Amino acid sequence: MPMTTNKPQRIVQLVGTLNSAVWLGAAVFFTFIAGPAFFDPALKDILPKPEDGIAARFLIGRFTAFQIACACVAVITLLVEWRMAGGQFPRTQALLLGGIILLITAAILWLTPQLDALHQVKYAEHFGKTATAAESDTAAKAFGRLHGLSMIGNLLVLIGLLAQFVLNWKAVANASPNKGD
Repeated sequence: MPMTTNKPQRIVQLVGTLNSAVWLGAAVFFTFIAGPAFFDPALKDILPKPEDGIAARFLIGRFTAFQIACACVAVITLLVEWRMAGGQFPRTQALLLGGIILLITAAILWLTPQLDALHQVKYAEHFGKTATAAESDTAAKAFGRLHGLSMIGNLLVLIGLLAQFVLNWKAVANASPNKGD
């Protein structure tokens, strides 16, 4: 049964849906196209190790800022739409968005600094640091494990963003404008 909405609420729904579509599209692009491009063998002369990782970390920083902006828009539109509708709080969407934000926050505060530190030990000479071959090997192995964990986290974020988009799309599709608008 479609619910009726007023024009301002419909605009908020559309903004939320557009935000989730853009966020999901950017995450897919970053994960499957932009990120792997830094490590493509065709670019090894232009971006040798560890420069490829440094460039990727730079892009990750920019993408993280973009994700924070999208998360803020998502939270604002969720709360505004809820207040405008005057109904029950959208727990499923809020929990999903909270989970996405939690994963991104964990990456910002814990995972990225750990990966950066391990990358510097792995390529100590390049960064002007002192490390034994054993320390560099240990850092390389730890980096690999953490990078694998980051890929799992990224996959969970992608799945969450897809679910968020579907929920937003359904809300817009099920809403019908008031007659006479």
